[in-house]
Amino acid sequence: MSPGALDNPKGLVVLIQDQGVICAGQWSRKLIVHSGLKQGSQIPFIKKALGDSCGVIVMNPNDNFLEVKVKEEYRTDLQNTSTNCPSPMDPEGKEFLRIPKRCSSTPEEHVRYIWDHFVSKCEARRVVVIAHGYGGLVFVDLLLQRRQQVQSKIFAAAFIDSLHNMWHQVLDKKTQEWIQRHCRNWVLSSRPIDRPVTFVKVDCPQVSTGTQSHESAPWICLQSVFRFFTRALKAKN
Repeated sequence: MSPGALDNPKGLVVLIQDQGVICAGQWSRKLIVHSGLKQGSQIPFIKKALGDSCGVIVMNPNDNFLEVKVKEEYRTDLQNTSTNCPSPMDPEGKEFLRIPKRCSSTPEEHVRYIWDHFVSKCEARRVVVIAHGYGGLVFVDLLLQRRQQVQSKIFAAAFIDSLHNMWHQVLDKKTQEWIQRHCRNWVLSSRPIDRPVTFVKVDCPQVSTGTQSHESAPWICLQSVFRFFTRALKAKN
């Protein structure tokens, strides 16, 4: 979280990355290794948001377990006394137990916790969300769980190659209408960026990323995403 993010009345940008081994502040670990932080990390998005005088919250939805080292003689007792302790998960399968983190045992639970304790209490007049891959599904889950709060607090959400599916994540009609009005999805396509892309079932306006690479899509779409927010803000006013 950037300094003073919750007290900044001008705006708040919330970043939600994809699932897997991707850590907070990253879009793609693979891209960071091969192309550098500029393309694979969230740093350019953070700099852009701060440059626009907005606060930033970086979600960490994939950090769900504590790895606790235990002695051999205690491992069986721990497993027997706690239904939340899976089998040891170190490389040799010997020394560590993975214990789910309280209020953050799944990506969905983590995002709800951050929403309830931070985002929902911020003073920002305009809150936007940028969600990549599974992050889009997690955001829609939040919308299902906190519908009125989310719809009143967030004025725009940018999905980048999102895995959300409103046909499986059952949404009421008003929520579907809110997604249609306030969200945009950048989908993988070799067409030039921002060209309309049409599918049979569309839950919100969809445009091309200008690439077929899931990992590269956030970096390529950075300027397009913030232009979308600017237009959405003007439409709101």
